[in-house]
This record gives sequence, C-alpha cells and structure tokens, in this order.
Amino acid sequence: MSTPLSGLGDGLGDVVVMTSAPQQIADHIMSSIAVGALPVGSALPPERELAAAMQVSRSSVRAALDRLERGGFIVRRRGRGGGTFVAEWDSRALAGIEDRLQEFHRTRIDLLDARAVVQNRAALLAAQRRTAAEAEEIAGLAEAYAAQADAAGARLADARFHHAVALAGHNPEIVRIVTDLDRRINTGFRHDPFSPELFARACADHSAIVEAIRDGDGPAAGRLCEEHFRATTMMAG
Repeated sequence: MSTPLSGLGDGLGDVVVMTSAPQQIADHIMSSIAVGALPVGSALPPERELAAAMQVSRSSVRAALDRLERGGFIVRRRGRGGGTFVAEWDSRALAGIEDRLQEFHRTRIDLLDARAVVQNRAALLAAQRRTAAEAEEIAGLAEAYAAQADAAGARLADARFHHAVALAGHNPEIVRIVTDLDRRINTGFRHDPFSPELFARACADHSAIVEAIRDGDGPAAGRLCEEHFRATTMMAG
C-alpha cells in the first residue's frame, strides 16, 4: 500500500542531521537507553542504516557503537539472529553525564507532550475533512499495523497510520508539524517503547480512531488519538 510519508517510508532516510562526532552519536543512543526509550534487548538498526538515517559516515557510527560496547550499553552478536542489542547495563556507567541525561529527558517529555496535542488536532481534522477513499486507506493501515510481528515493523506501520491520518486533514501545516515532531523524537531511528501489552492497546486504539474518523466525529477522533499517544509513548518518556 503506497502512502506518501515524506521521510517516514522506510523509517530512516530524511531525518535530523546529526554531527559526525562519534561521541555525540554515542551520547544520543546512550541517553535513549538511559531514559527507557530503548529497553534492554532492543535491536538497533544495522550500521549502514544508522549512518544513512543520521546522515553521518558509517565509520562514525561504528566508532560510536564501539564506545557503547566498551561501556557495557550494547552487545553485538554474530550469525543468524545476530545484530546490535541493548545490554543489561550498570547505572554506574552514567557517572559524570547526569546533567546531559536530565536535559535529554526533559526535552523528550516536552516533545512527546507536543506530539500528543498536535495529533489530537490532526485526527479531529481528518474526521471532518477525509474523503471516503482516505477513510478506507486509514482503516487498511490500521489492519496492516495489527498484522505486524515485531517491534520494528509495528513502529513503522504505526508511523504510516498516523501520517495518513494527518494527510487526511488536508492541512499541510499540520502535516509539517507532525512530521517535524516525529523526526525530532526519533532522531534517526524509531524507538518508541514496544511490548505485547502496548501493541494490543495500540491495535484497539487504532480501531477506535478509525471508527471515529469514518463517523466524522472530530472531537472523539482527536481525544482518542491524544489518549493513544499519551498511553503508548509518554508512559515511557
């Protein structure tokens, strides 16, 4: 199913430009781990994808991952089922960077709050302005989300669903704000929290949002969408 995503298509690509300094790349990933955005066991994208997403060299990403591995934040596994995963880490490894982590945490909470509020308006407009074809496309994307089997697939399918909702509101400025907030929150790779419980909640939320949009009930669609974002992402912010 083709949906214009303005950089959300494969979850990578057109995202925030980051400095090429390996330490700053490592700090971003480490901060995401420390505040719970990347729980233990989470898989990071391959080096090539991270480099493309962050718009840095692959050697810079490799150097950043080397630092994280030495610090005990990630583990690399080879062979089938291999990759780079968030490790069980010791909080003592964060000594000396507490202020930076607190600032990251505060900024993330503010961004998640702003996203929930803006998504309320996006869904309200979608319910009021969507075409019949757009309503069916949104419903299909909700079904595509429910068919996902892993965190990476679910995160991308969720992005496709909510981007389609924003487009259906026929307000390019709302779409721009939604896309910008998404980029700033994810900064190179999607890492909203994921668990079987959150997945089940999101499936139910998406179905309710779809019905409100189909019914043309703007206030209900907006409220449901905001509640969805606060329940499935801000609890881990």
